[in-house]
Amino acid sequence: MEQNMKRALSLAALAFALGTQASTNVFEMPLLYQKHVQLQQQLVQSVRAGKTEEMETVCRAGVALMPQDPTWQYNLACALAYRANKDEGLAALDRAIELGFRDDVAIAADNDLKQMRGNPKFTELIEKAKRLKDQPVAGAVQVKPTAVFMGMPAEINESNTLWNFDEGCFVTLFALTNPDIKRLSAYAPAYQGPAAERVREWFNDDTASGNFGDLYVNRDDGHSPLTVTNFPGLTPVVYSVEARQHRSHLSLPNTLFEQPLLGNSSMSMVSGPFWRSLPRAVVTDPIQPLAAFRYYVSNQSWFFPEHKDYDPDTGDLFPANTPYCVISQGSSYSDQPFMQAFAASMASFQPATKRLLITRKLLAPTLQMIFRATQKTVKNPEDYLTAAAHPVVFDASNLSVTSMVEMAHAMKPEEVPPLVALRTVTDAQAEPGIDFFDMRPEGLFDTPCCIARVVRGMARERRMTIEAAASSNQRDLKYQWVVLQGDPKKIGIKTLNETGSRVEITVAYHGTFRLQEAGGAPSAMSSSRVDIGCFVKAGPYYSAPSFVSLYYLPNEERVYRDDGQILSVDYANAAHRYADPVLTLQKSWKDLYEYDTQGHLTGWYRTRSGGQPERFTYKGHKVLDTDKQNRPVKACVVQYMPRQTGGENAPPVLTGVDTQQIFAYTYASDEDKVGKAAAVK
Repeated sequence: MEQNMKRALSLAALAFALGTQASTNVFEMPLLYQKHVQLQQQLVQSVRAGKTEEMETVCRAGVALMPQDPTWQYNLACALAYRANKDEGLAALDRAIELGFRDDVAIAADNDLKQMRGNPKFTELIEKAKRLKDQPVAGAVQVKPTAVFMGMPAEINESNTLWNFDEGCFVTLFALTNPDIKRLSAYAPAYQGPAAERVREWFNDDTASGNFGDLYVNRDDGHSPLTVTNFPGLTPVVYSVEARQHRSHLSLPNTLFEQPLLGNSSMSMVSGPFWRSLPRAVVTDPIQPLAAFRYYVSNQSWFFPEHKDYDPDTGDLFPANTPYCVISQGSSYSDQPFMQAFAASMASFQPATKRLLITRKLLAPTLQMIFRATQKTVKNPEDYLTAAAHPVVFDASNLSVTSMVEMAHAMKPEEVPPLVALRTVTDAQAEPGIDFFDMRPEGLFDTPCCIARVVRGMARERRMTIEAAASSNQRDLKYQWVVLQGDPKKIGIKTLNETGSRVEITVAYHGTFRLQEAGGAPSAMSSSRVDIGCFVKAGPYYSAPSFVSLYYLPNEERVYRDDGQILSVDYANAAHRYADPVLTLQKSWKDLYEYDTQGHLTGWYRTRSGGQPERFTYKGHKVLDTDKQNRPVKACVVQYMPRQTGGENAPPVLTGVDTQQIFAYTYASDEDKVGKAAAVK
């Protein structure tokens, strides 16, 4: 049923994409979708466990949540078939077909419904699905593209917007048309964007594209809007009253379009323990990075201020570097110069080049490459493969718009650089309760253009094997892997094949360190992140970067032995550095590690200010009793959980609670200091 369920979800999404949506208001879907995903995960678990009663319960909850959704009706039919409830199962299948689940071939072949196949009603329902396959769903809203004149406001509303279940976002359909049949040169005087002299020159000789067919979305309620009238043809997207009532117009991007798009949101969370900028909210969330990648490869370019997340007082607070957006140094309005530069560059592409970029979904990556390659800090082409081109946050003083538009205009279709996608082949596995005690694991996220880890394991060196692939048919591509941030002496990159597409990366523990200025002098900015970039060159241009980021928690002070074993970890944050409570909770202890004469870990002592030391075994169990040689013989599992000890503006602290799960330790000999643990029943 699990495989069938996934197919059902896909088919339901297809039914929506064909032009219909349920009677539930589409702008309510983000809230419903969160519960839908939770139920979907519960259903997967119950299917794997073979719990048919639980399958039915979950499916009924899905139907109650979204009564007009054919997916849950179909899954309910499958669950009822498993429970031999044929009559109700057939009724649920009938309802699913009415709502749009009409793939008669898939229904007939579905083994989850085999209990119903001998029933004449099942045959009737197969014929009904076949008969209704190409007909609209009764009562469903018909979603159609809205015709919009380029340069005039394009409204997102219920008639042109649907919810994509596969992607977890809105899809809005516009049909853009240009009412004026004029040559591009006629719009040259109207162009008021940056690098105007150069861009108007290309408008006048009809070698540029202009911004006809491009969209602009502002998601801060007009706080920091781009002046679209400076860019002829650029179409502003606005939100209907109903969309605004559901707050669908604010904060992070949430919509896919068929057209290229520029977007910004000069918003941030400024209060409470979880304050952060929008881009930090993205990279500290388990789901948002994949959404950001989705928009990146849908020709969308986004801009956000860093707002106190990259300042000398707090340091560099970003746990990952990505190419998915441009983060501007500063707060409100600091994104404006970058948006203008990207709009000008989009207008400057030659028509054939821009069409190819849009078709191949490479517009945003190519703009990122152009933007980074033309930074004033990039003094020569070789500097593109250095930190000078790829900071996590960009300063507008380093922006060279003229260089950007000239590079965009000069690019030919056959010179478009590829996209580089990354994949984790092997990686270290840290053990919760032994290597770390926080709620979240090491894996921050894995997306095709950025892999990010929070280093929680106790090993002094972290080793990963990463594989890259490029969206190019060119043979013999050579991949370049470079250290963009971190100490090169502590980082090793070993190529594992001839093209360099597979590498082994070794990174020694960094902790918090000072960044360097362009001349090599220490800067006022501290960071806890290592960045490694991957590039490929196809033709005259390098690709946009893909990143591997490793983040070290700033509230930890680690000491290692000469042999590389961990000696101590002080979690009490004596340096009083800011530590993101989304990634790590406050702790009040220091762990001191012990080893036997062969270097095997025997456990650790945990000390707190003014308290008695606590002893833990190598398994992370708290010692309750010892033998005559002071070796643990009885220990319990400790459960770690957050606890709110301060006010509402204070972050939670991590607390360990002894459980009733007891382990007994036995030893092979008097010399054995490690022992073996067995659960006590």
